Amino acid sequence: MTDSENIIIAPVDGVLLSPIELSILKRLQKGKSDAEVCASLNLTKQKLTAHLKDARRKLNVRTRGHAIDRAVALGVMNAYVPTGSEIGQPNLKIGIVGCGRGGTAVLHILKDNPCIDIVFVADVDPEAFGVKSTTKLNIPFYTTLPILEPEDIDVVINVTGSEDMAAELHRVLPPDTELMGGLSAMLMWQITEERRRRLAERDRTLKEHESLCHLGEIIENIDSMADASYAVVEYASKLLNMPAGSLAICDDTGDEMILVAAKGFSEKFNADGKWKIRQGGLTDMLLNQTTPLFFADIADSPDPNPLLIAEGVKSVLAAPLIIQRSVVGILYLNDFKRKEIRTEDISLFSLLTIYAALTVARVKSIEKLWHQSQHDGLTGLLNHRSLMEQIEKEDQRAKRRHGACYSLIMIDIDNFKAYNDDFGHLEGNRVLKAVSRLLMKAARVSDTVSRFGGEEFSILVPEVCKDQVTPFVERLIAIIANYEFPNRRVTVSAGVASYPENGATVMELIKYADDKLYQAKREGKNRACA
Repeated sequence: MTDSENIIIAPVDGVLLSPIELSILKRLQKGKSDAEVCASLNLTKQKLTAHLKDARRKLNVRTRGHAIDRAVALGVMNAYVPTGSEIGQPNLKIGIVGCGRGGTAVLHILKDNPCIDIVFVADVDPEAFGVKSTTKLNIPFYTTLPILEPEDIDVVINVTGSEDMAAELHRVLPPDTELMGGLSAMLMWQITEERRRRLAERDRTLKEHESLCHLGEIIENIDSMADASYAVVEYASKLLNMPAGSLAICDDTGDEMILVAAKGFSEKFNADGKWKIRQGGLTDMLLNQTTPLFFADIADSPDPNPLLIAEGVKSVLAAPLIIQRSVVGILYLNDFKRKEIRTEDISLFSLLTIYAALTVARVKSIEKLWHQSQHDGLTGLLNHRSLMEQIEKEDQRAKRRHGACYSLIMIDIDNFKAYNDDFGHLEGNRVLKAVSRLLMKAARVSDTVSRFGGEEFSILVPEVCKDQVTPFVERLIAIIANYEFPNRRVTVSAGVASYPENGATVMELIKYADDKLYQAKREGKNRACA
């Protein structure tokens, strides 16, 4: 390996390329074959493959073509334009007369064109505006016109605006040299400026699409709605250069919007995290169309949003997030000053909303599957597996703390089989749901209520010992016994176990609580045993 292969190019946006990797990409950019690249850099085919693999890894792309595009987008390499010699023609030799602001502007436009050589710049004033630029670019500068032979110059651009200078140039320039001045120079400047503008626009679009690809790579591995939504809002606000934004999803009823990510607002912004959909409001308008809406000043909208007005928002760009003709959410971008926006920005925003909609739909599906895996489908309580996970966590926590305790309550509906036989399983399911609601209502936020199986429930009560939990269990039994069920009175029996008093392991506690439950059954039901 040569010393040059160990040198690292300065990082650009976190990308580090060695000189050999950069040389390979530049040659491939010019259309060189692998064999030509290997010959010019004295590499074996295996070595070339290894360098390309490293470059693709650093640039986070899969193909060499994408590696070249990403390197150009990040500024590691320049966009490639064939030089005159490469297309079989010599470069055009140009001189500029006049080094004021106009001449300097022309100089900076032409200096990056690989088909042009600027052979001199002249101005009678040695302190002219653009003299420093010519020095930095190593272009010869003269205070008088240099003596030129026909082969030295092709075109001279006169930007002095002086008729005397134009006459002098006609007198001293070689006969075949083209002289541009006045309207011709202005036309050339406009054409070159338009080309520069288009190249800049192309580079900007490439960077925007690179950013979208990067966003896609990031959110592809996120399975949290909050994290994915914030990534979308963050990227959208940067791409569209707007300081604030938010993403809201539709709730299951379709009557409310739930805020899942926000950036750039005060702490008071939608503190409760959701809002009702007002008929005729901004949200209602967005939910009933398929394209983005933009208001340069929200005060001009038919029904200004009071929440945004309170935040001092002026401009709003928003769009519905649509999947299979269904709206799953809304993406908003906001500015606190009046802002005008380009058609290209609307198009970019529309493309970004597709990413956002796919992300919201994917994460909602993941969260729904996770919820189904953790909860009982009928009652909505945690299922047996989730309960066991919570008990294990609480058991480990209690064992790490001296003197800590926790309790486990096992609850079973009395005579439930007879209830199903008398009134049918649908009515039995209604009883299960009602008992679940009563248990959830009575339990603390820190307690874990679950359906253990069939008509049996359990409650994990952290940091509460048996003497404290028993009154709570008795109150639960009374609440259920006094509840008016549709068909007849329903009661439950319960067994209570506490760590460490009734067992040193989780399974010992479960067995103890279960034994006490069946003791309560034997003693007449509608009671608890501890």
